[in-house]
Amino acid sequence: MAKFLERFRAGAFWIQDAMKGSPVRRHYADIAMLLESNIDVTDRIKQQKLAALLKHATATTPFYQQYNGQVTLHHFPVINKTLIRENFEAFSSSAFTKEQQVPTVTSGSTGTPFKVLHHADKKKRNSADTMYFAQRAGYTVGDRLLYMKIWSANNKKARLQGWMQNMVPVDVITFNDAAIEKLLKQMESDDSTFAFLGYSSALELICRYLDKKNSGKVKATLSSAISMSETLNDYTKKTIEKYFGVPVYSRYSNLENGILAQQVPGSEHTYLVNTASYVLEIFKMDEDVPAAAGELGRIVVTDLYNYAMPLIRYDTGDIGRLSPGKDKAGNSYLETVEGRKLDLLFATDGSLVSSYIVYKNMWQYTEILQYQLVQYGAKDYVFKINMDGAFTKEEKLVQEFKQYLGQDANFTVEYVDEIPLLSSGKRKKIANTYHNQ
Repeated sequence: MAKFLERFRAGAFWIQDAMKGSPVRRHYADIAMLLESNIDVTDRIKQQKLAALLKHATATTPFYQQYNGQVTLHHFPVINKTLIRENFEAFSSSAFTKEQQVPTVTSGSTGTPFKVLHHADKKKRNSADTMYFAQRAGYTVGDRLLYMKIWSANNKKARLQGWMQNMVPVDVITFNDAAIEKLLKQMESDDSTFAFLGYSSALELICRYLDKKNSGKVKATLSSAISMSETLNDYTKKTIEKYFGVPVYSRYSNLENGILAQQVPGSEHTYLVNTASYVLEIFKMDEDVPAAAGELGRIVVTDLYNYAMPLIRYDTGDIGRLSPGKDKAGNSYLETVEGRKLDLLFATDGSLVSSYIVYKNMWQYTEILQYQLVQYGAKDYVFKINMDGAFTKEEKLVQEFKQYLGQDANFTVEYVDEIPLLSSGKRKKIANTYHNQ
């Protein structure tokens, strides 16, 4: 019965799309063509899309009117959340009525909630992007999607919509051992084809629970696993595959834009950039100029499909580095996505330290339930640990991190009952209160 309902839902989705003129199917075909076809064809089409966006923005938005006649991206300034908040109406396109504008609000996990406007075609493009990248990870429309994030009255799906999408909301706020045990039992008693989509920390909690129970392979069918919003560590990547038999792919996205990049089969640890829907650039940390090839910098995005509120050279607040070269189809890849600029670590000599040292090292400390590394001075760091029982590897942990941060680091370990959740439902594993003062 479950398999029949999966096929029914998939068929119903495409029938419903066809009745509306097949907008999602057309967008999906366009995305597949632009990311999989010959570079000579795709480059020309992408440039046409960019030119059309720039023309629309300069003709219909007060902010961009001063750039009217400019046809290349490098003439446009870098913008950010603060600038958009302070000039919200100036970024709104006069080509759309209030009824045609769809407000999209981020959680504001690092500060004040942030709102942008979308329109119907942008929403369809995002749906097609989501479908394309999910299918690259093994998902099929109709699979029973276990969606692990923070759920509230504002973002919960209507009951019929949730049923049609075969989506099960899993709230990370209450995702403890009891909830994980209940979820796994439900999976093993159901012959549905499941799919994971959720915060990396939620997937890690499943892994740690299964390790703690010395579990064998979970007796359920999982088609795909996609992590989002937080860095996916090697421990979770290996352990999900061990217990469920599928690889985990990390997704880089945000609510104001959509899916910007994702790991796909064959990309290893790099992320395929969604150049079908965005132009992605890397800018220097503290200067609005493009970074050198291979340099770590700010991720700046131009959304090719948001005509209701054009975001041209939008500073996402995230940090990344592009891989050298491109694949046969001319696609770019992000070598790293480091998360928010506000969460960067600096060594005692002032040099930037990759946040990956934390994710790379912590997999071995399976007894730790939660942790957070905080820099609060030029040479001052505290490692907060929440765990049951005594931690016998404190000196080993301190020496490991001093190798990266400097032997003269003032590095202490603090034991806490809980690492608090952000309003988004995530836990910061890295924080910098010194450089953010």
